[in-house]
Amino acid sequence: MKHIFKHIAIASIVASGIAFTSCEDMMTVDTGDKAYINANDTLYSYLGIMRSMQDVAERQVILGEIRGDLVSSTAFVTDTLHAISNFEDPKDQTCSMLQVSDYYNVINNCNFYIHNCDTSAIKSNSQFMLPEYAQVKAIRAWAYLQLVKNYGKVPFITEPVTNLDVINNFDYQANLVSKDNLVDRIIEDGLLHFVDTRYPQYGTPNSQYGSWNNGFTDISSRLCYLPIRVILGDLYLLRGASESDYRQAARYYYEYLRNEANPMYLQYCTAEILRNGNTDYDTRTSWGLWASTYSYSAATNEVVSLIPGSSNAGLGKMLTRVADIFGYTPTSSQESEETEDTEIAGEYETSGAIRVERNYKRQYAPSAAFSDVCSDQTYVNYSGMTSTSPLASYIENCDARYGNSIENYAHEGDGYPLCSKAARYTSFFYTIPIYRKSLIWLRLAEAINRAGFPEMAFAILKDGINQFTIPKVATHYTLSTRLDANGDSIPVWNSDSTRVLRYLQDTTYYRQLDHNSYGAMYYLTDTLKLERFNEFLDFKDDVWNTTYGIHAKGAGYGNWNANKTTTEYRNESNISGYHDSIYYDYKRLLATQGVVLGKASENDIINAVENIIVDELALETAFEGNRFTDLVRIAEHKNASGYNGTEWLAKKIANRDTKKAVQAQPAVDGFNSDIYSKLLNPVNWYFSLPAWSVK
Repeated sequence: MKHIFKHIAIASIVASGIAFTSCEDMMTVDTGDKAYINANDTLYSYLGIMRSMQDVAERQVILGEIRGDLVSSTAFVTDTLHAISNFEDPKDQTCSMLQVSDYYNVINNCNFYIHNCDTSAIKSNSQFMLPEYAQVKAIRAWAYLQLVKNYGKVPFITEPVTNLDVINNFDYQANLVSKDNLVDRIIEDGLLHFVDTRYPQYGTPNSQYGSWNNGFTDISSRLCYLPIRVILGDLYLLRGASESDYRQAARYYYEYLRNEANPMYLQYCTAEILRNGNTDYDTRTSWGLWASTYSYSAATNEVVSLIPGSSNAGLGKMLTRVADIFGYTPTSSQESEETEDTEIAGEYETSGAIRVERNYKRQYAPSAAFSDVCSDQTYVNYSGMTSTSPLASYIENCDARYGNSIENYAHEGDGYPLCSKAARYTSFFYTIPIYRKSLIWLRLAEAINRAGFPEMAFAILKDGINQFTIPKVATHYTLSTRLDANGDSIPVWNSDSTRVLRYLQDTTYYRQLDHNSYGAMYYLTDTLKLERFNEFLDFKDDVWNTTYGIHAKGAGYGNWNANKTTTEYRNESNISGYHDSIYYDYKRLLATQGVVLGKASENDIINAVENIIVDELALETAFEGNRFTDLVRIAEHKNASGYNGTEWLAKKIANRDTKKAVQAQPAVDGFNSDIYSKLLNPVNWYFSLPAWSVK
C-alpha cells in the first residue's frame, strides 16, 4: 500500500513543477524557493493553487453526473467514459478523468503554501496573510473531501512532498482518511479556527475583492473562494454517523446562510401555455438568470464559489469538456493588440471568446429518469390574484426548470435533447460552479431532516422558511366520536397537552383534512428538542424574510410582491402555498412514498422526506456534478438508519433508462441488471487508487 502513495506523491511533485513554472496562463506562478512572507509572493502562490484547481474542475462535473441517474450514455460515448458510467472499474491513468495525482497536486501546492507562509507578519496592525492562508486551508480540505467522495479511503498528508525522504517517513496506514474520520482530521488540522476569517482582497481600491480577467470577461475573485462553514457542513453531513453530525452540519449551513450569504429572492422559471392551438408548454426565465447557472453574469446572485476557465488555450485552461460531452462543440477565437500604457515595447494584451455549436453526437443526454421526475411535478400560475380570489391555472407534468436545463435540438427531423447548463444555443459559460445558494439550502434541509425535523426540512422546499412560514408549534388534537341527539356517531376533536409542529397556520383547515382522511396528521415533535436545537432552527429574524421555497423555482410563483406581514404572503405568495396544497403538499407527497401521517414512525417520515429532497436535488441541481456522490451519501444515511440504502441506490441508477407511461406513450423498461448487481457491492461506488508501484 505504501508504494501506491509513493506513486501519487511522485506524480504530485512532477505535476507541481509543471503548475509552478508554466508561463502559459492567467494563473501562472514561479515560486522557486521563496519564503512566503509578503503579499506578492503569496498572491502568486495562491493563483498557482487556483490553476491546479482547474485540472480537477471538469471531472467533478463529469464523474458526478455520468455515474448517476440523470444522464444516459448515447451511441457516441467514448469507451473510457462508458466504462466509468457502467461501473467497470477502469484504472487510474486510463483517461484524463482518472488521474488521482491531479488532486494531490492541488493538495501538495497547498502544503507548500501553508508550510512556508508567515502568518505572523504584521501590516497596519493586522496579520495580513491570514485571509489567504485560511483560503488555502479551505481548498486543501475541499480537495480531500472530493477524494474521499470519489475514492472512499485515501492517504492524508499535510507536509509538502519535496523528496522521497518525506514519502519514506510517511506512516501510510495511520494516515488513511474516509468519510468516518476526515472531519476529525480536518478539525485537528485547524480549519475550524478560520470560520470567521475575512476573504482576501485583491484588485483596485474601488473594488472590494478585485477580479481576474480570463480574456473574455472579468470574474470576481470573491467567487473563487470557498466558504469554510459550508465545507465543514459537508464534512459532517458526509459522515452522518449520528444525530450530532447532522446537527453540526445544519448549524454550519445555517450560520453560513445567516451570516455570509445574505438570503435573497430566488430566481424563478416561468411556464406559459402556448396559445397557437397545441397543448405544449414553453418555459423561459423570469427575473433572474436561473438557466445560466454556469454563467459569470449570474454568479453574483446565486453562485457562491466557482472555478474560472480561460477564453482560449493561449490564456490558460479552457474548461470546455463538460459542454462538449453534453453536445456543444466549442471553438475559440483569439485576438492580440499592443497595450498603450505598457512600459515594455511590444507588450500585447490577448483576448478571445468561446462559441459553441450544437451537436447531436453528444456523448450523454438527459435520462428517462430525469424526464420522469420533472413530469411528476405540476406547474401553477396565478393570474389576477386577490387576497380572497386567487385564480390559478395548472400545467400538469411540468417543472419549468426542465426547459431551462434541457435544450431540444432538432437535426434532420429528429429531436436531440441536450443538457444545457454549461452552454446554451451558441453561448458558452466560462466557469464551473462549486457551491451555490440553492444547493446549500437543500443540504441544510437534508441535515435538518436527519436531525429529526422533517417538517422544517419540507418547509425549505415548499415555502421557504422565515417568521411567517415556519411550521408552528400548536396544540395536538385527537379524533374521537360521540352520539348526537339522533343516536348517530359524529366526530369530535379533543385537545391534549401534547405540542406538535403544524406545517401551515390554519388549524381549522387542517382539522378538516385530518377528519376527512388520515386522522392525527403530524408526528409528535419533542418541543424541548426543538428549543435545544434552536441554533439552526431560528428563522425569526427579518434577514430570512426574502426566502422562498426551492420547489417554487420551477413550479411557478404568485404574488411575490405581497406585504410580508399579511396572511396573503403566508398563504398565497408562493406556488407551493396554502391554495396549492393538493399538489405540493406534505401529506400528499409522503403518501406517494407509502407513508401515512398519523400511522408512520418518525424514521419512516424522515426517510420519506429524504426521498422528496432527493427529487428536489434532481430538479434543481441536475448536470452540475453532485448527483452520484449525493446518492451515495444518502444511501449511507439510509443504511445507518435501518433502511436498505444500498439496494435503493442500486435500483435508482439501474433504472436511469426506465421511463413511465405518459399519455399515448407506453412505459419503457430500461432496467440494467448488470449495473444493479455491481452497485449492490459498495466497493463499486468508488474508484480504485493506482495499484502499481514505483521502483
